[in-house]
Amino acid sequence: MPPPTLVTVVATADQGTAADDLESHLEGGGHDALSADTTGSSADLGSGREDDGAEVASTAGDTAATSASSRSEPTTPHSALPWSAAHEVLATAEPPDGFGEGVLTVQGTAGTQEWPVVVADTAQTRHQGLMGVADFAGLGGYAAMVFVFEADTSGAFWMRDTPLPLRITFVTAEGAVVSGADMTPCLAPTPSEDCERYFPDGPYRIAIEHPLDPAFDIGLAAAERIELVPH
Repeated sequence: MPPPTLVTVVATADQGTAADDLESHLEGGGHDALSADTTGSSADLGSGREDDGAEVASTAGDTAATSASSRSEPTTPHSALPWSAAHEVLATAEPPDGFGEGVLTVQGTAGTQEWPVVVADTAQTRHQGLMGVADFAGLGGYAAMVFVFEADTSGAFWMRDTPLPLRITFVTAEGAVVSGADMTPCLAPTPSEDCERYFPDGPYRIAIEHPLDPAFDIGLAAAERIELVPH
């Protein structure tokens, strides 16, 4: 998968602040995101986000695919997740209950590539994230999970009850990469308060997660522009 750097988000979620969204789901369980202003855990979420003491998780989705001639072939072999046109995956795969799907377009030195993604753009799906998912490829061929927020946030993520090592990339509403981090699972019997928090280097609007495996590298580290279009 190619590396993305910038991201333009075409969001369809209800209006509201990220803080309100997160606070309403404190005490959840799974992938969370934590606010830079809080020292607590992300409400027992997996690999999601917590803001002002609340926690949330995220996922990404689907969009129409461009012609093969307009895409570059991935520079990294994808043994676990064979590369294919976004529309081919979206036509057959079913996102987890409650999640959406879409197309993530990554523009960089390798050209422009499109990736089918699972989208988490509600408080409930962001709260769930990839908690409990041990086989990402088993979801049907998606390249990543994209967490979409209604407003800019600087909340951190954690890996409570999330068994897969993940790479997270934070992106602004304008499509620029803020920063990224490799995240390690935090499972029982480790206490929630001992789970590491992964903070961005600045405000972001979406967060993209994919397994820490060369087969799932979609080129975000070298991306020049990223655009998410929900299906």
